[in-house]
Amino acid sequence: MRVVVDNTSGGDSQLAASVTAGLRDRGHTVENLEPEATSMFDTAVHVVSTGIVLRVDETPPAGELDEISEVVRDALMRHPSQRRRTRAVPVALGGGGRVLTWIDVFG
Repeated sequence: MRVVVDNTSGGDSQLAASVTAGLRDRGHTVENLEPEATSMFDTAVHVVSTGIVLRVDETPPAGELDEISEVVRDALMRHPSQRRRTRAVPVALGGGGRVLTWIDVFG
């Protein structure tokens, strides 16, 4: 399954890198979308950071979703910012806004 780690909002590059590495270590094909250089200076947009979004092309089978959830939870637990450890990460279908599930450390 192909997973896109979407950090185009610039929400959390460290978490995006950690999740990308963890998914690749488990054999997933992963694309990491980084923010554009100009987005960090755009004060009209991204007033509140949305963090990262995981995007999948199709609804993952339960086993794969569990594996993705383990990787995300592990990355969140190792995040140096206690505030960001409690952030939930959505798994969205395609490029749209339909969220299949939310992943957080509380499981």
